[in-house]
Amino acid sequence: MNYILKTNNLTKQYGRQKAVNCVNMNVKQGDIYGFIGRNGAGKTTFLKMIAGMASLTDGEIEIYGKKGRDINSVRSRIGCLIEAPGLYPNMTAYDNLKIKCIVSGIRDKSYIENILKLVGLENVGRKKVKNFSLGMKQRLGIGLALVGDPDILLLDEPINGLDPQGIAEVRETIQRLNSERNITIIISSHILEELSKIATVYGIIHKGELIRELTNEELLEECKERIAITLEAPEKAVPVLDRMGFTKYKTVDSRTIEIYERLDSIPDIIIQLSAEGIRILSINTKTEAIEDYFLNLTGGKHNG
Repeated sequence: MNYILKTNNLTKQYGRQKAVNCVNMNVKQGDIYGFIGRNGAGKTTFLKMIAGMASLTDGEIEIYGKKGRDINSVRSRIGCLIEAPGLYPNMTAYDNLKIKCIVSGIRDKSYIENILKLVGLENVGRKKVKNFSLGMKQRLGIGLALVGDPDILLLDEPINGLDPQGIAEVRETIQRLNSERNITIIISSHILEELSKIATVYGIIHKGELIRELTNEELLEECKERIAITLEAPEKAVPVLDRMGFTKYKTVDSRTIEIYERLDSIPDIIIQLSAEGIRILSINTKTEAIEDYFLNLTGGKHNG
């Protein structure tokens, strides 16, 4: 499969601490890649290395097939909003963008107007940035990152601290950039529930290590409703389930089997397993919330 951005064992170490540890990320053209991790998991450090804002300790980054020093020839194709956007509070959105355009060698007035429209700030007039809501400031930050027409956009926690309206506005902006301009977006957050509304692919990072990459379809499959059976000996139940015609099930740990079909079959399962002398400790249907899935994968609510 062709990826426009790949990392191979990417590592960043500060003293004895590895902020990013052997991360292998794979991003395709057109992805909205949800980069999920708790605060301090290594998200910002990783994105800074991709953007060229931080050196790497070990490993390799590949962007559009370029590696090593050659990567500098394609870094102009990356736009980024990492940490707080650098805005001039006493200036308008238009003038903030104008400064960035001048630095980038762009003099076209309509170019600025198109970006303002793209991020939903075309009607703010002469309003100064210091009077913007936090969501408006984030959208302006995204607009600044769009100067130069990047193909890849790196957004570090763009919804952090926003109210529901601000979150919705930023979400709509990201979806518009992806659908209208086919911009590939890597967006970091610690809120999986919110990213699940827009992301097509996820990478889950925990304590500097990428512990899982999965598509949105795979995430929904992991979280969908199923029958959970806790048994003393799950391996004895497998042949029984096979004879009953179940095919969509898996053993998830040393005591639990989960079944993803025929959810009304609990009475039949109890009868058949009991007839074989297999002791059932518990059986019920459950649906795992997406946020709970993330918490369980990273060690529970109290595992920081």
